[in-house]
Amino acid sequence: MGLLQGLLQARKLLLVICVPLLLLPLPTIYPTSEAACAYVLLVTAVYWVSEAVPLGAAALVPAFLYPFFGVLRSSEVAAEYFKNTTLLLVGVICVAAAVEKWNLHKRIALRMVLMAGAKPGMLLLCFMCCTTMLSMWLSNTSTTAMVMPIVEAVLQELINAEEEQLAAGTEEAELMGLDVNNRQTSMELIFVNEE
Repeated sequence: MGLLQGLLQARKLLLVICVPLLLLPLPTIYPTSEAACAYVLLVTAVYWVSEAVPLGAAALVPAFLYPFFGVLRSSEVAAEYFKNTTLLLVGVICVAAAVEKWNLHKRIALRMVLMAGAKPGMLLLCFMCCTTMLSMWLSNTSTTAMVMPIVEAVLQELINAEEEQLAAGTEEAELMGLDVNNRQTSMELIFVNEE
């Protein structure tokens, strides 16, 4: 029982060490670049699926192992990692993180709610126009990364407004003498009105 529990706790470390060792016969028995490529692919896939290492580290495994096994030169691997679309996506995600850090998404969301009101159709139209404008210059993934914080902020504002409205209605009902739980008039209100 104790050994099994210890293995479960150390499973990530065991995966990091054992998977490359168990798959090592593949490039050693078949010393071709295809076998080495398959080895790197399998190791990376196991790391990625099991999350034994962080996903960013798993994504860098081919960058180190392809030149080591002679599958690709390091300059070719680096060129694949730094293509324009990849850097664009990284840049847009950085911009989206900055927008969230400085609460610009909340300002945009409030402006959209002020323009459209709480009408779902108008809010949807505002989101569609905003997303369309961003999609003209950015990829769809990047646009989604930019618009999601705005959508979440709008939803939060609508929920807050609904809660405030509900709280105001509850206070008003209590002032009028209504029982908040079952919305029936209290006896005091009836007797006061008859006098």
